[in-house]
Amino acid sequence: MLKDDSANLNRQKMNKLIDILLKLGTIVILIVAATTKQQYSYYTFVRWTVLATSLYFAYNSYDRKQIGLVIYFSIIAILFNPFKPFWFQKETWHLVDWVVSVITLITIYFDWTNNSKPKVI
Repeated sequence: MLKDDSANLNRQKMNKLIDILLKLGTIVILIVAATTKQQYSYYTFVRWTVLATSLYFAYNSYDRKQIGLVIYFSIIAILFNPFKPFWFQKETWHLVDWVVSVITLITIYFDWTNNSKPKVI
């Protein structure tokens, strides 16, 4: 039984690390988009990346019954979707990129502090 608990803790720690790395990667992509001049193809890449990670985190948040985060990540997925894109001016997108980056950083902080001791299932 001890091996199962240990393996479960290790799996939870690894999942938490992957989540944080995905969020940080998305933040870096958004900040680069907000601070540098890029070709249009980069912004298409940003849309796909943010859509995929937002859907992933919305699903994870739903599994954890964190409805506020489900709503946040769902809104981000809709806002950045490449299928029916929203057309804002460049400055507006830069502001959106920064706001999403900051809020996502805050979610990393709360994930790290609130779940510092993984639960054994």
